[in-house]
Amino acid sequence: MNQFALPGTVAVAKNPTAGPRSIESIYDELLSSQGTLELVINEMDQYDAFVIACYSDHPTVYALREITDKPVLGIAEASMYTACMLGHRFSVVTTNMEWEPLLWDAVHHYGLGERCASIRTTGMPVLALEKASPEETYQMILNGARQAVEVDGAEVICLGCAGMTGLDKSLEKELNIPVVDGVVSALKILEGMLGYGLTTSKHKAYRRPGYKELPGLPEVFYKPYRSEE
Repeated sequence: MNQFALPGTVAVAKNPTAGPRSIESIYDELLSSQGTLELVINEMDQYDAFVIACYSDHPTVYALREITDKPVLGIAEASMYTACMLGHRFSVVTTNMEWEPLLWDAVHHYGLGERCASIRTTGMPVLALEKASPEETYQMILNGARQAVEVDGAEVICLGCAGMTGLDKSLEKELNIPVVDGVVSALKILEGMLGYGLTTSKHKAYRRPGYKELPGLPEVFYKPYRSEE
């Protein structure tokens, strides 16, 4: 990812110390949320912006927007909005079939139902990307992308998993259409926001939450509240 960063931009990858090894369901998303929030809250002052590198409409994106005015992006949202500026209709090529309905929900939440040609799944679980040969993985993604173009009418392909990072330019050469990596998209959008001096609005939706007691939860979760009420 650093090859696409502007001079002076430092991208740091961090993982929570607790949570599922992969995220492939709403249950996984929720289990991953506490550790992700705790990590960011503890290191909030060290970074200018945050990327949630899960290709879903992950709840921590919105929670973090509430507790900081620093820009926060999820990679699904970043890639889909980028794709809409490169072609009329896009498709997402993702991992296992469970993601298809979840990503359709995300597409509609982002208001992009009419712009999405399809969600194509490779049938390969997220962790299997680490075990399969690079050639096997690449071919499965390429086959899904070709179907999206030839059958569904996609003009842009979004890579629907952070584990697919690094395959975009090779796929572009074979497909002759733009292929969008969500992690790189989020990085470039955040660089633009920071360069423009933009912050997250606190007027309504992302207003910092008010204080409440949190029995049984770590002390760190009190930090983001506005004040004791």
